Amino acid sequence: MQAENKGFSKDNLLKFLNFAGKSGMIKQKTISNRITACNTILSVLSENETADLSKLDLELVITRHRNKAVSTIPPKSLSGYESHFRGAMRDFFEYTKNPSSWRPGIKTRTQKVKEITPTEKSISHGVIEKPDEVIEEEKKQKYPSVHIDLQIHISPEAKPEQIDKIFDSMREHLYPKND
Repeated sequence: MQAENKGFSKDNLLKFLNFAGKSGMIKQKTISNRITACNTILSVLSENETADLSKLDLELVITRHRNKAVSTIPPKSLSGYESHFRGAMRDFFEYTKNPSSWRPGIKTRTQKVKEITPTEKSISHGVIEKPDEVIEEEKKQKYPSVHIDLQIHISPEAKPEQIDKIFDSMREHLYPKND
């Protein structure tokens, strides 16, 4: 990707994200999420403001978007957008400063696999017995667990102060206090 005169523009951000996805440096699903997040959050800005993203206070932009979208986008989705936006902007700024040495800041998750190795003690009559830890883990998985989902429907006409009071009350009653 060749650097253009516009440097830190929104257009260059989107070109960078497409480049990072097509080159395989970042997974395509992550790129798709980042592009959606950037377009969504940056929609609160004027064209002049998106001409040089390096001059922006990103947290202020996120706050502007959150205030505008509070009644239309669920909080969990908002935090997902914000996380993808921050990651995209961090990688874009680092890449733009030094393209030749840039490496993505994404850590890949590895799936933990518990390997069961037969020992002399665990083999009897051609049958491999499971270690005690594996048996205990399987026992835990057989018992039911309790999971509660809470849905709150807030009227779009609700004032921000009312919404803040609702979430303050939820925070007070649902989350333990850290002393």
